Amino acid sequence: MSTIDAPIALLYQGVELWNDWRQANADAPAEAPLLEGLHMPQGWLRRAALQHTDLSQADLTGADLQEANLRHSILIGATFAQANLQRADLSEAYLSEADLSDANLTQTSLVGAVMIEASFRNAVLRHANLQGAIAHLSNLIQSILTQADLTHADFSGATLIGAVLIEATLVQTNFQGANLSLADLSRANLSHANLRGADLSGATLTDANLSGADLHGANLSSAILDNANLHNACLTATNREGAQVQGTLLAVSTSEPASSEDLSLANFDLGF
Repeated sequence: MSTIDAPIALLYQGVELWNDWRQANADAPAEAPLLEGLHMPQGWLRRAALQHTDLSQADLTGADLQEANLRHSILIGATFAQANLQRADLSEAYLSEADLSDANLTQTSLVGAVMIEASFRNAVLRHANLQGAIAHLSNLIQSILTQADLTHADFSGATLIGAVLIEATLVQTNFQGANLSLADLSRANLSHANLRGADLSGATLTDANLSGADLHGANLSSAILDNANLHNACLTATNREGAQVQGTLLAVSTSEPASSEDLSLANFDLGF
């Protein structure tokens, strides 16, 4: 994607002028406005047309980017700490090594975004759409992802200590080697998720759906799995010390699902 020098002054004069300029240059979709290193902390960029824009290393700390269009933008190393990105569109944006700590990304679209080693520490991502996002080695410590959709996303090696993923959709999500210790995954759908080698120590998985999930080598010590669905899940070589599993649904190998009012992991016949 080629770039063109953009009249940065228009952004400082107002989003309306900037959007008018983008509209006037809409016939050159292959050229991306170059705003690398833009410095607009606390800037008002609500509904700004920033799609296909190069904002690498930009400082947008605390900026208001509600409903902004950042589709396909290059945001590598940019700072969005404490920014308001509610309902913004960051689909297929490049956010590797970006700082979104303490940002508000409620109902934001991050579909297919590349977020390798990005920081979402303490960020709010309620109802966010992260389907197919690549967030390898990202930092989501104590982030809030309640009812977020991470279907087919790659969070391998990511740190989600204390994250809140209540009722999140995590179908076929890759959490291999991720740290989910103390995370709250109550009522989350982890069907066929990859949790090989993941750290789920102290995590809450009450009423979670782990059917068909791969938990090979995962750390489930002190995890709460009450009423969780482990039908056809792989639990080989897991650390289950002190885990709580009352009412859990379990099927081993090809056997029929077995329900129990009071199951203990120590009594599980996992076939190894």
